[in-house]
Amino acid sequence: ISQSFIDSVLKHMEKLIIHATITGYGHTILEPNVPTLVDESTMVTKIVESGFPIERIVIRVDPIIPTDKGIKTAYHVITSFMKMGFCRYRVSVIDMYPHCRARFKKCGLPLVYGENGFSPSKTQLIQVDDMLKKAKVFWNALDNKKLLRIESCAEKGLREAIACGCISDYDFELLGLKKDAESNTMGYQRKGCMCYAGKTELLSHKTKCSNGCLYCYWKDRTD
Repeated sequence: ISQSFIDSVLKHMEKLIIHATITGYGHTILEPNVPTLVDESTMVTKIVESGFPIERIVIRVDPIIPTDKGIKTAYHVITSFMKMGFCRYRVSVIDMYPHCRARFKKCGLPLVYGENGFSPSKTQLIQVDDMLKKAKVFWNALDNKKLLRIESCAEKGLREAIACGCISDYDFELLGLKKDAESNTMGYQRKGCMCYAGKTELLSHKTKCSNGCLYCYWKDRTD
């Protein structure tokens, strides 16, 4: 995070909610060009120390890999940020597209859902739920007065997370905005998405970014 980014964030602070994707896999084979957890937490903390409200920063542990190691990694990320006072989290469980499975196999990594599996089993979702329940106990033990929100994105099988869109009613309330009558009838949504349908995609870079994450949904000519 550059100083120019922080300056822009502070300039438009009243209009923003920041989502910071931090999975705990930075500088590993899964996320080769992503900063480490320590570096990422330092960057996000710097935004708060500069004056941005911590309640409007969403720590996205996204995706969670539903193995014993993956669930422990997600728990470590969540509790690490809880200790720093961050109170809003967004989780999802990894989707294994065919091109993602091919990347995993090429790197010698096991396939989370087998040769043809795309999404988690009921048992795997229960294991993630158990981890989230444990994280809530950890938060309560901190005696933090902030409201804890653990949200999920397109994961209706999770019971310990609030199912809501990345742009949700809660976000509108935080920003003091009102939705128009057409808010949930416009736009295109993928199956299971609960996001505000009138959202607009501002990114023009229609390709994979330089982070090189193996689980990236984007498929290009190298896959």
